[in-house]
This record gives sequence, C-alpha cells and structure tokens, in this order.
Amino acid sequence: MTAFPIPLDNLITFVRAQNPDGDELQCLSAAVAVSAGLNDEADALIGHFVDQARRAGASWSQIGASMGVTKQAAQKRFVPRWDGTDLVPEGQLFSRFTLRTRNAIAAGRDSAPDGRVGAEHILAGLLTEPQALAAKIVHGAGVQDAALLEALGVPAAVAAPAADAAALRAIDYAESAKALLQGTLRAVLRLGHNYVGTEHLLLGAVVANGDAALALESVGLTADVVERAVTDEIARIQADRSRP
Repeated sequence: MTAFPIPLDNLITFVRAQNPDGDELQCLSAAVAVSAGLNDEADALIGHFVDQARRAGASWSQIGASMGVTKQAAQKRFVPRWDGTDLVPEGQLFSRFTLRTRNAIAAGRDSAPDGRVGAEHILAGLLTEPQALAAKIVHGAGVQDAALLEALGVPAAVAAPAADAAALRAIDYAESAKALLQGTLRAVLRLGHNYVGTEHLLLGAVVANGDAALALESVGLTADVVERAVTDEIARIQADRSRP
C-alpha cells in the first residue's frame, strides 16, 4: 500500500497550529476534534465508493466482502434508515418537496392499483408534470411517455392534486419506492441543494439500481445520461438567472 496521503507529522503540526498557546490537554482535545473530522471524511470516502460499486451492479454481499464485513453490516452502515415516516430528522425531506414533486408523488400514488406505491409509480407520476426537469430530461432524450410507461409496466399516470408532507409520509411505499427515495436523499445531499425537485427523484431511481432503473436503461435513460442531463439543465437554469 502506498504512503498515507496525510502524514502524521502534518496532523500534529495542524493541531498545534490551532492551539499555539494551548497546553497538552488542550491539544489533546483539539486532536480528538480533528480525529472526528477525519472519521467523517473517511466515512464519506468509503460511502462514495460504495455508491459507485452499487451503480456498477455490485451486490451488498460483494460490497461487504470487499470491506471485510458482512452484507448486513455494510447495509446498516451505508443504507439510510427508513422508519416508514421520515428520511431525515424532523421530516425535512418531504417538507422540501417542490410543488411539482408533490404533484408527481400524488399522481404516482393514484396510479398504484392496490395503493402500494412502487418506484415505477413514482417515475410514471413524473410524466404528469411535463414542465418539470425530470419530464424535460426524459423527453429531451427522445423518450415518449408511452414507451417509458410500457417499460415501467404502468398503464397510465393521471395528474393528481398535490399532497402535503403529512400525506406523503402516510403513503404505503413499497421497498422499491423506499430505495428510490433514499437515492433521492443522497442526490440532494451530494448536489448541495435545499429542495427536492423532480430531477432528484429521477436521479434517485438510477442510484437505487432496482427494476425501475433497468426500465429507464431499457429506453436509453442510463445513469450517465440522467446525471449529465441533470447537470446540464441545472447549469442552464443558473446561467439564465445570472443574465441581466
């Protein structure tokens, strides 16, 4: 293994520089704080490559083996906890859904024949908001609504009144939808956004690597295509806003 990129001497120098007049105990406290920060960065580093491995098709068993832990331990560490009501503390994810995103989720709920919403229903619901980024990305890739609905196995998606955060939490989400929403949260955090748009739901689907992601791939909406399109659309919007 190559030398660690941050030599111990550098870390010691950094800690002492933060406390030039401190005694050894104060330096010890500072070292603990720096160590905690390094642990957070280490988790983020490993998490990045876990996501990459998942997107490349690796199973949780394979990921666990590569980490030297069990499949269950890897999942417990890197799959966000789903408690049936929230994805983040105090329900912030659902409260940050844009109106169009809430419309899409409500449409997906209403398209589920048994009331249990899967990832395929959420993706179908995105088509009911043609002016939102997700639908623009789908159509910009040359994918027709009928083709995507057929790939998803959803007969149709009908526009529905927007649901509030409480109503969204009350939906009966299937495991595939939970995985999509967990992927959505990761996309929001990775992009540093303070809202959840339809484009994040689309990213969440490709990150989840489930049947819905395979359906998207079958019509040409691969992870790379979606990621690039989202990046381009956001850059275009920001450029438009910056013009006088």
